[in-house]
Amino acid sequence: MTNDDEVTIEFKGRHDHISERMQEHAAKKLDKLGRYNDRIARIEVVADHAHESPEVELIVHMRRGKPLIAKDQGKTFAATIDLLVAKMEKQLKKAKEILKDHKIPGGKEGSAKPEKAKAKKKAAAEETYEEVVRKTLRG
Repeated sequence: MTNDDEVTIEFKGRHDHISERMQEHAAKKLDKLGRYNDRIARIEVVADHAHESPEVELIVHMRRGKPLIAKDQGKTFAATIDLLVAKMEKQLKKAKEILKDHKIPGGKEGSAKPEKAKAKKKAAAEETYEEVVRKTLRG
């Protein structure tokens, strides 16, 4: 991602304040999400009781389409953020795969190639009428 496409990260605390140290850790982890999808516009981190068994919700707003949401509860804020980043990576990868695969009817690009290779092998194994006639005429 270029500097022009900086992703804004918003922190919201319910019933508690999210400290600067927590925000820095979360921002460091969330910056890595840009690798998986370049359409991320904004990320919201909503933490409920951030200091004692926090319940954290991660909302990734895309430039187009619905936002992706991941929610989890852990022992510490940092551990919960790590879990949510892993969950969001999976969602972003899946969303990008769906965008890539929309042009091919009936499946992914990778699955279409082996079928073509099998069809070529099968065609090579079966002789055509012309090939049989050529062989018989040659000898």
